[in-house]
Amino acid sequence: MKAEGKTMANLYIYPKSGESSVYPLGRGRVTIGRASQNDIVLSDQFSSGCHALVVATERGYALVDQGSKNGTFVNGRRVTGEIDLTRGDEILIGSTRFYFDKDFEPAVETVEGTTFTHSSNTIIQVKDILKKQPPSGVVMKTPGGGLDYEKLQQDQRIVAVMAAVSQALIYHMPLDKLLDHIMDVLIQNLPMDRGVLMIKNESTQVLEPKVVRVQNPALRAQSIFVSQTIVREALERNSAILISDIQAEEDLRRQASVVQAQIHSAMCVPLWNNQEIIGLIYCDRASLLEQFTEDDLRMLTLLANLAAVKYENARLYEETLKAIHMRREIELAVQIQKNFLPRSEPEFPPYEIGGGAKACRRVGGDYYDYIAVDKDRLAVIVADVSGVGVSASLLMASLRGALHERFPGATELGDLAAKLNDFVYSSSDSHLFISFFMGIIDRAANEMAFVNAGHNPPLVLGRKGPARELESTGFCLGMFPDQIYTQGKTVLAPGDILCLYTDGIVESRQGEGDEYGVERLADQVRALKGEPAGDIRDRIFEDVLAWSGCAEAGDDMTLVIIKRNP
Repeated sequence: MKAEGKTMANLYIYPKSGESSVYPLGRGRVTIGRASQNDIVLSDQFSSGCHALVVATERGYALVDQGSKNGTFVNGRRVTGEIDLTRGDEILIGSTRFYFDKDFEPAVETVEGTTFTHSSNTIIQVKDILKKQPPSGVVMKTPGGGLDYEKLQQDQRIVAVMAAVSQALIYHMPLDKLLDHIMDVLIQNLPMDRGVLMIKNESTQVLEPKVVRVQNPALRAQSIFVSQTIVREALERNSAILISDIQAEEDLRRQASVVQAQIHSAMCVPLWNNQEIIGLIYCDRASLLEQFTEDDLRMLTLLANLAAVKYENARLYEETLKAIHMRREIELAVQIQKNFLPRSEPEFPPYEIGGGAKACRRVGGDYYDYIAVDKDRLAVIVADVSGVGVSASLLMASLRGALHERFPGATELGDLAAKLNDFVYSSSDSHLFISFFMGIIDRAANEMAFVNAGHNPPLVLGRKGPARELESTGFCLGMFPDQIYTQGKTVLAPGDILCLYTDGIVESRQGEGDEYGVERLADQVRALKGEPAGDIRDRIFEDVLAWSGCAEAGDDMTLVIIKRNP
């Protein structure tokens, strides 16, 4: 996006708490502060009402402090007046950080081909570290027989830290906040200059950096380099890696990344939840001169193991909450959909009616309805969305609303179908459409006018002869705009049975074998012609499920049986 020949920029906003955001800068000025009239409003007690401005200049953009109480800082330096902004500049207003035209993404890179063999380095399998915790009350002694006070103090420190960490991680928190909290707890108990927490992507199994911590501000402009050899060793052997003296490793010492980062000690441990490795933690020291020790490695491993178990428990807990929430949503959708369907069969002698629907995913895209036109005319509707589940049920709910809005005010079925078609076409995705049948039974004339928009042809079964099919009179609703639909008509003689159904009935299969089919449906209806309409419906549903060998529908199924009694 350009204006006046200049490329527009973005301002990346990172509040101390809450979600980050991006604000596109135009050619005017952008006000920043706590007051509600600002362009960027900060929920930050340390910012002033109108704290600062970002203004477009001939050179690009500039930042102007508005005499704020706590000051405005660019790259750590306080701004007085106006300062030109350069891509990547870090702006601090109160406790909110901004990055000008370049998002803050601490780079985490791997260095391949490294080997390490120096005797000061340590590789210990995680399970061995977990086994080596001394039981409470064990008295440790030196080789000479005296108490090993240094070792005792170290173990007591580890026990105290583990207790503190356990307490800190006892309450549930969202996964992203939990990972941040884990790193904060680690840094509080194990000083480091830089740390990275990575989690395996469940789909790709690739390690992805989730939390990056740089404690020394002087190191924040540098990338964090992680040796791929160290990572591979930690993952493949489920081992905790300590490089207590990187400068003693010739291969590592010659790496340009190590020289640039000035690393002199590093640790890498897997996040093992007692079943599998779900990630790892890497940390190093550059400005901190003291090297990591084996006791530090032991502590980091114990903390990482505890964190991995906590993370896995939190993940499973969130999945459970999502499943519960989804189940409640589906139960609500089921209830809403049930409210859309007829609660009882209409009294319309000499016609006897029995209808019902079975959804394959508890909510579905099938729909049937009865609408009284007047005392002698009754509309019967059966429809099916091209799909199943919640999205199909929502589209069907929209169709029902549009139908009831227009009908029975308009009873010319061709015109009604054309209007419904345009409504569905304009309000749904291109891959969604609806097969739709609507018939108006006139019991005074004993005939039915109908429109069939691409729906399975309903069957009319008389006392003798083959079944008649009420064929399509136009395309499915929503396939194409501006369609023309014709109205058909059929006579309903005494003893005739009208069978309306959706494809879930006739396309039900015996495993990978034959479909239930229209012919079997017609035969079953004919065999049950002496039964009440509701019983015919129930027996057909039972026969379809028995045919498929399933306890529930494999696709949405709807069936309406209408008998004209003598």
